[in-house]
Amino acid sequence: MAISEIHHVAINVSDLERSVAFYRDALGFRKVLDMHADSAVNARMLRLPAKGLNIRSIMMVQGTSTVGEIELMQVEPRRPEPTPPKRPDDLGIWIISFEVKGEPLAKVVKRLRAMGVKFYSDIEAIDLKGYAPMKAVIFEDPDGNLLELVQLPTRQEYLRLKQERQSDQAAK
Repeated sequence: MAISEIHHVAINVSDLERSVAFYRDALGFRKVLDMHADSAVNARMLRLPAKGLNIRSIMMVQGTSTVGEIELMQVEPRRPEPTPPKRPDDLGIWIISFEVKGEPLAKVVKRLRAMGVKFYSDIEAIDLKGYAPMKAVIFEDPDGNLLELVQLPTRQEYLRLKQERQSDQAAK
């Protein structure tokens, strides 16, 4: 199929500069594009009224890939009563999950806590049937959008666990 990875996720924010600082300083994203997306084409695509529309958009990435980008958008005028961020019992996208690689998740969480990030819980170990166990933690961005950090086992940890599970199955 011609459709590949997710290119980007757009997140509406109430304060663009605050959100850029958060995604940069807390999560390590860097700004690659700062643009205005308030043309008639944008209005049609987004089903917004063209008159008075003002959208500023900043694309942020990690590494050199052009997939997995975060697009932070501030749209004006805003709705009189903005809808709250999605939660697990809502329909639609309610969480954005990032994989932590290259350093222990506990070290990342400690650094974010020092920056004032509040987590829903301590790091949780999650053992999904048919999948490798992982560690995960959930928190919010400045606008209340749910974000998750996950750390998958290394290849060696996964192979060791797989062998242990096969041995346990054979012993039954």
